[in-house]
Amino acid sequence: MAHRPNGALALTLGSIILLFAGLLAFMGHLGFFTFTGSDPSSKIVAAALALVGAFLGAAVSIVGLVVKSSIDRQTESRQAMESERAAALQWEAEQRLKLEAGVRALQLFSTSAGDLTPAIQREGALFMLANLGQHELTLQLVDELLSKEEVSPGAAVAILNQALLKGGEEHKTRAISVFSSHAHRMVTPAGADVPECLLNWVPGLPPYVREWGVIALADVLLARPAQDWREQFLFQAYSLLAALSIAWTEETDPRLRRNLGAILQPLLAAFPDSQLLCHPRLSIDTDRIRTEVAHQVPDGQATEELLQRLAQWGAPTDPARPRP
Repeated sequence: MAHRPNGALALTLGSIILLFAGLLAFMGHLGFFTFTGSDPSSKIVAAALALVGAFLGAAVSIVGLVVKSSIDRQTESRQAMESERAAALQWEAEQRLKLEAGVRALQLFSTSAGDLTPAIQREGALFMLANLGQHELTLQLVDELLSKEEVSPGAAVAILNQALLKGGEEHKTRAISVFSSHAHRMVTPAGADVPECLLNWVPGLPPYVREWGVIALADVLLARPAQDWREQFLFQAYSLLAALSIAWTEETDPRLRRNLGAILQPLLAAFPDSQLLCHPRLSIDTDRIRTEVAHQVPDGQATEELLQRLAQWGAPTDPARPRP
């Protein structure tokens, strides 16, 4: 494909030609090129020709610089286009590989006969999809599998934790919604499984995640009688209380802080013996927090409904009545 003429080069050449023609006309008009045969006349003509030669030399140098600049710009433009084309081809190749890997991962969920594969194989496929950045598909699968109890809580929260840390805003919103919807399924024979970023209450979580993360942690505690937490899983309960206490300490949104304080009131009351909780991020004085949250009033229907359930959950158990 032929290149279009360079505008700067054409303008430069045109200007030089006009200047050269004007110079020759001016010098001819003044008689610099008239040779009368005398010695002074020959010297004038020689000087005029030298001046014309110097002008031509300067013009050639200017044209060379302009041509070189034009070539350099064309080379840079071509290199930039080639670089963009190579980047686009690489991105397409990466997307194609991710798609192929995602299809293979989905094939791990069922056998050729259509039967469900073992849980460990399904969980491996979920981790593969999450590592490929397919958070939307992974979260949908986790939600469905949790509803059918076909994925372990440990694997589910690991996937949710990855989406909460590495996913986009919409993925984080979806991840905390899935966790909140299935918080009651997260209790295990060893205690409870919770996303690591919530247990450590990592800074920078979006407001929506902070709001529903608090409710979800409370729902995890609600999934087991308070007396069972105190008698069999006390340290696991303390880790959840510590996370909520850190959330209270660091929350800056007034509405979220009021709701969090209202939720902490019955939770801390259910564990009256907790005083100093040692968390990897900081040590928590629960007595001080009890004082701080004593008069917090909830601001939202979801929190009010949660508080009603917490009031029943934290009520003293009649020893004569069997526990549910």
